[in-house]
Amino acid sequence: MDAVHAQGIWIAESLQLSTTAYEQTWLFASHMGDPKAAFLLMFPLTYFFNRRTGVAVVWVAAITEWLNLVFKWILFGERPYWWMKESRLFEKNPPQLQQFPSTCETGPGSPSGHVMVTAAVWWVMVSSLASSIHSRTGSKLAAAVPYLFYSLVLVAVGLSRIFILAHFPHQVIGGLLAGKTHHHAREHIQN
Repeated sequence: MDAVHAQGIWIAESLQLSTTAYEQTWLFASHMGDPKAAFLLMFPLTYFFNRRTGVAVVWVAAITEWLNLVFKWILFGERPYWWMKESRLFEKNPPQLQQFPSTCETGPGSPSGHVMVTAAVWWVMVSSLASSIHSRTGSKLAAAVPYLFYSLVLVAVGLSRIFILAHFPHQVIGGLLAGKTHHHAREHIQN
C-alpha cells in the first residue's frame, strides 16, 4: 500500500504545482463538496423548487453520510498529510506541497465522504432536473446538460480533495464509486 500512497503524494504535488492559480477554486469546490453543504444548501434549495426531490436529497444525504462513516470504520484509510510524516519515505526527497486549513483532517480517509455524498446527492438533483427539462422540451440533448454539469462538479470536488491533501486519489475514486453505487441501489429499490 505504501507504493499506492507514495504515488498519490506525487500526484498531489503535480496537481498543486500545475494548478496553483486555481487554489481558490479548489478550496471553494472542497467547501461545496462538504457533506454539510448537502444539508445546509442543497436540501433547502431543492426543496424550494420541488418538495419531493428536496425530501429525497435530505434522505440520500443522511443515508450516504452514515454509510460513509461505516465504510471508514471498516476501511480506515490513511490521510496524505499524516501518512507522509509517519512513513518517512520522503526524508531524502521531500515533495513540494502546500498545506491548507483542511489538510490536517483527522480520522479515517477512505472513502472520501465529500465525493461520496456529492455523487449521491447531486445525482438526485440532476436526474430530477434532467427529467423536468426533457418533459418540457422533449430534447435529449438539453436534458443531458445537467449530467455534464454533474460530471464537472464531481471532478472538481475530487481534484480539490487531492489538491488540499485531504485524500489520496484512490480514496476519491472509492468515494465516487460508493456514491454512485448508492444512488443506483436507491433507484433500483424505488422501481
